[in-house]
Amino acid sequence: MQLRVAYDMTLLQSNRGGSGAYARGLLWALQGRDDVEMRVIGASKRGAAATVSWILRDARNNLRIERPQVLHSPGFLTPVSPRVPYVLTIHDLSLARMPGGQALEWRLYYQLVFPRLVPGAAAVITPTESTKQDVMRSFGIPAARIAVTPYGIDPQFFEGVDAPARDPSVPKILFLGPPIRRKNLEAVLNVLNGAAPNTSLGRAELLITAGAPDQFPYYRDKISALGLRHRVRWLGMVPFAELPALYSSVDLLAYPSFYEGFGFPPLESMAAGTPVVASNASCLPEVLGDAALLVDPHDEPALAEAMRSALDNLELRHSLSTRGKARARLFTWQHCADLTVAVYRGVAELKS
Repeated sequence: MQLRVAYDMTLLQSNRGGSGAYARGLLWALQGRDDVEMRVIGASKRGAAATVSWILRDARNNLRIERPQVLHSPGFLTPVSPRVPYVLTIHDLSLARMPGGQALEWRLYYQLVFPRLVPGAAAVITPTESTKQDVMRSFGIPAARIAVTPYGIDPQFFEGVDAPARDPSVPKILFLGPPIRRKNLEAVLNVLNGAAPNTSLGRAELLITAGAPDQFPYYRDKISALGLRHRVRWLGMVPFAELPALYSSVDLLAYPSFYEGFGFPPLESMAAGTPVVASNASCLPEVLGDAALLVDPHDEPALAEAMRSALDNLELRHSLSTRGKARARLFTWQHCADLTVAVYRGVAELKS
């Protein structure tokens, strides 16, 4: 029997972060199936007023017309009292753990509204077991109501892109994502600053995405104070279609994050064949396995040694590239869709 599912894309269509990538990737896989009928819904306008109106009233009116069997909210935002069994995806609890860099309205939503919506969900989806445990501890949701559905990696990252010619004596290190505190850019800057000038780390250039210096004045000033301005390049927002070429153009992805719910960048880098040095915190060991070099994000000497090895040891680089590609291939949107549809069916059966 074909299930009728309402899929709420409010604020997610143009979202450049992980929640937007998840919502679009999963929807792509679900729309290719014949066992679910996906009805995309969402606020018709952008802005705080339209969003508040949607979650308080408009969504309920829309659902009364659409009459889905299940509502899925693939982001943190879900309608209040939708009168339809709803599935809520919780990507991580960074808004509670390390909210620095998050907009005030999201912090208020998480503190005042979200705790009332989570217990009412018929099922909760998380990307990792680590996040599932966080949700259980924070909201008291029983394990049976939480389904771990690992996310997928877009096929474009496996296709291979010819890297542009460049000076091999200047390694390129990528720091992907906005440099908010939990991403731990500070440790990478300290490692570069402490490296001897005649070493690979001492010559390396750091590429930072998803921001400009004036948007992150703390890091702008720190980079200047450390004398690293000539070795740091801010790339701003990189279009999704250009990410494979970016991963292929660098020698290493540095990802020493303190906290993640899943971690798209290291898996995307692995799919492109680029070695990864990441932290051993939160979900990253679960997701990356032995295909990346994992270090304590608080241990800067260990981070420096791992980055140095990933740049200088050719045998290790080849091993990381091979293992990384194999690991990344385990994460597909088709598998994520299979697990998600099983959640939908479980919710629909409970209702009937």
